[in-house]
Amino acid sequence: MKRAFLYLVGLLIAAGVCALLMVAFWPGEVARKAGLLVSLALLLTACVAFIQHSIVAALRRWVRHSTLRSLALPLTLLAPYLIYAVTTETFGWDALGRLALYAVAPSAILLVGRREPYPPRITWPDAVAMLAVAAPVPAGWFGGIWTWPVELGFFWALFALPVGAYAFMVVRELEDVGYRLGWRRGDWADGLVNFAVFGMIAIPLGMALGFIDLHAGRGSALDLITSFFVIYLTIAIPEEFLFRGVLQNLLAKTFRKGTHALLVASVIFGLSHFHHSPAPNWKYMLMATLAGVFYGNAFRTRKRLSAAALTHALVNTVWRFWF
Repeated sequence: MKRAFLYLVGLLIAAGVCALLMVAFWPGEVARKAGLLVSLALLLTACVAFIQHSIVAALRRWVRHSTLRSLALPLTLLAPYLIYAVTTETFGWDALGRLALYAVAPSAILLVGRREPYPPRITWPDAVAMLAVAAPVPAGWFGGIWTWPVELGFFWALFALPVGAYAFMVVRELEDVGYRLGWRRGDWADGLVNFAVFGMIAIPLGMALGFIDLHAGRGSALDLITSFFVIYLTIAIPEEFLFRGVLQNLLAKTFRKGTHALLVASVIFGLSHFHHSPAPNWKYMLMATLAGVFYGNAFRTRKRLSAAALTHALVNTVWRFWF
């Protein structure tokens, strides 16, 4: 626990140093820029915190027998927004209310159907809580909140990830989520193999369907690398946490065969893309379902989200630059 605490404190100190450097070397609207950076650092720290088993265990013990604590703790995630909103002069009561409701809702739903101990199989509160985490995103729930200097869409992912991690890993006490951000050698092997096999199937299928079209690469090598890491952190990890770490994980504990869990989770993952224009986009749903099979296969080998997220980020990056 002490090591994990020092690790998180180190992240915050690094953010503070960056903020001071910004003040010194990036003149003009200093308070806004520093506030944005500190807010970003706090959200990243919250995302990293749930990697530490000791922190998750301590939080479980602290909230296990207290509904009030269980619902109050996720409200601390409002602090990054308040810092951002005050310094950038974009504060809104409506935005604060939406974020507060979003932060508390998944945990509240899981507490409604709480039983001791939680059953390993999927239950109706699990399904509703997952919807509470996922549905607000395509519904535009986060629009108009992080708006300076432009609409910062990636902030919603960094807010949603610790909300979901807290609800399922702490309140629900779900095991085998495999929540990791870094890669081991096995993650590279699983991620790259599933990426390669998916590409051999998806590229000809997608071109035959008219869903993709090969073209010259967009941007520089630096753009490519930067896009990969941004996609990995703000798209791949949050989506893989929900669809593989939670959904497929619970389905695997419910069904006798892991392949059933993999296929059901992949179909649900595909259906979650129906809203993309022109809606309902059946081509997108089909390709996303196929992709979900390989993301899920990368996850189930070692129960590590980093492998599935690696495959996911590689697919999205290649798609963005060459298709």
